[in-house]
Amino acid sequence: MESFISLTWSQDVEDSEARVLVYTVTHLVAQLGKRLPFWFQFQSLPQIRPFGDWVILMMPRGSAYSSMDWYIEHSVTPDHAVLNGEAYLRLVEMEPWQSSTPHFDLALVGKDLSDAHGRSVLSVVRDGVAGVMSVYQLRRSFEQEELIVKLSHLVAHNLGRVVGIPLHNRKTGLLYVGENVYCAHLCAMRPMMRLEDLVELSEQIADEWGFYCETCQREMGAVFVSKYYGIN
Repeated sequence: MESFISLTWSQDVEDSEARVLVYTVTHLVAQLGKRLPFWFQFQSLPQIRPFGDWVILMMPRGSAYSSMDWYIEHSVTPDHAVLNGEAYLRLVEMEPWQSSTPHFDLALVGKDLSDAHGRSVLSVVRDGVAGVMSVYQLRRSFEQEELIVKLSHLVAHNLGRVVGIPLHNRKTGLLYVGENVYCAHLCAMRPMMRLEDLVELSEQIADEWGFYCETCQREMGAVFVSKYYGIN
């Protein structure tokens, strides 16, 4: 079954930030395609669908699942200052088209983002399904050029999490942090819970577009192929 990656962002995301999201995901999938056998490059790679700050015009304004704004409005704290990442992802999991046409979902927001413990975080993810990222901390810490580089690494990390890498059955090269599994190599799939983790990774990866290690690239390709053929 052909899969796709849905890319969305809230209206407070700058055009330059949205471009980083779309370009990074497109670049990574294209680079991965070069590693696959020729036939698989055209059949098993997921489509990239940038929906942006979307709205379904045929649905009544403000109705459930009718727009990106609806998801935001039903996930923010009462003062509208912070987006509850867990609440947002619950809405994504329950949306009707996630069950009718299962897909990967990656979102970017401008508001501060909180996890299940109320902590300000860079992202919240449901491994293998969906993730939401925030540029709030990046804007407060970096100038534009550096922000773009850091955001590209954040996008690469969360795309991997959403796709489901690193695979838990890998025999070596894994790091365990709580219930989460990360890559132990010099790779965008290393732990990235704090802004300091993102900064450290960006400083260590010389090629800013070289994101994944060999093992994670291989595993991501395997995930896309298995999704296409319906293999568990």
